[in-house]
Amino acid sequence: MNPSCLGCGRGAIKTVIDLGPQPPSNRFLADLDESCELHRLQFGYCLTCGLAQLLTPMPVDVVRSRYDWITYNEPEGHLDNLVDYLRKTATITENARVVGVSYKDDSTLARFRKQGVAYTYRLNQVHDMGISDSLASIETIQASLTPETSQSVVADIGPADVVVVRHVLEHAYKPTQFIEACHILAKPDGYLAFEVPDCRKILNGHDHCFLWEEHITYFTPITLKALFESIGFLDIDIKVYPYPMEDSLVAIVRNIRTTPRIPHALPEEIERIEAFGRSLGERGAGIRCHIQSLQAKGIQTALFGAGHLAAKFINFYDLASLIPGVIDDNPKKQSLFMPGSRLPIIDSRCMDEGKVDLCLLTLNPESEQKVLQAKSSYVDRGGRFRSIFSASANSIDMEIRK
Repeated sequence: MNPSCLGCGRGAIKTVIDLGPQPPSNRFLADLDESCELHRLQFGYCLTCGLAQLLTPMPVDVVRSRYDWITYNEPEGHLDNLVDYLRKTATITENARVVGVSYKDDSTLARFRKQGVAYTYRLNQVHDMGISDSLASIETIQASLTPETSQSVVADIGPADVVVVRHVLEHAYKPTQFIEACHILAKPDGYLAFEVPDCRKILNGHDHCFLWEEHITYFTPITLKALFESIGFLDIDIKVYPYPMEDSLVAIVRNIRTTPRIPHALPEEIERIEAFGRSLGERGAGIRCHIQSLQAKGIQTALFGAGHLAAKFINFYDLASLIPGVIDDNPKKQSLFMPGSRLPIIDSRCMDEGKVDLCLLTLNPESEQKVLQAKSSYVDRGGRFRSIFSASANSIDMEIRK
């Protein structure tokens, strides 16, 4: 067990999954003989507050991408509602100051400007945080935004009425220090809006491929609120915005600190994580057996979408020997090999040539629909698509359970 929780700092960590040495999911290989860094990936939870988290996270310089074309998109369908809510809750006027901490906040700041807020500012990686590496992203921002950095920013631009922090907190190696830095950016009576993925669906659905070296903590509404209460923020409003795969979870926090509350892990939170851990072997075996049974009938299976979820799905469930490669038409990925499995990334011509009978989609629902429309001729010829995600209406789990 780890000595203490990354969140509340009070409890020991119980390990529920140990995946052994794993590569960074963004470490595509140019050559089969190329070496790659490995780091042990372990997942568990705090016995005191129940917060799910990684043990001994992968070092930041290993996580950092080596390619400038890798991007990650967050859901944005709820942002109009969130901005409206913040404007009313924080009594935002046209003279208010709204600050974002990363590029993931740009679209939110644009919505504030559209509603008449004159001053918005997004922290500059170079000027405000001293980040010179052009490949640096959230993994570096979370480490570089410190209380000292925030004090310097406030001296430059003044404190904000609202600080928006979308999809950074779950990347923070020191969550309480990161929250402290954001606290300094805001006025004493201002507001902080932290958005993170809600991990309940992935835990309930036993989608282990969502475990990722870049996500250090895995929140539910209860554990997110408990984190802020454990460091003295008690005026907290939790909002959940539903999406097909992962809901968006937003904590709107009044920037006033008082006496911390000691958190207590709830049995239902612990059982959710324990069940997630127990299911790893069973789900992996079920998927392997299913693909093997298809092979015995002459049915060839490949994955579609060479992203980090595909890499984890292959590595965690030991599928490298059962599939010929991962289909992705991104020209930047062509001729590269997947991290860990070293499977080739191939273009979708193999589908047109009849070399793949079943495509396992690793995409979000919006991208999935685009692929289904673009590849309708593949289906017309008898090809099939299934999703690797249990929450999908087209999940591969439906076939495994038959």
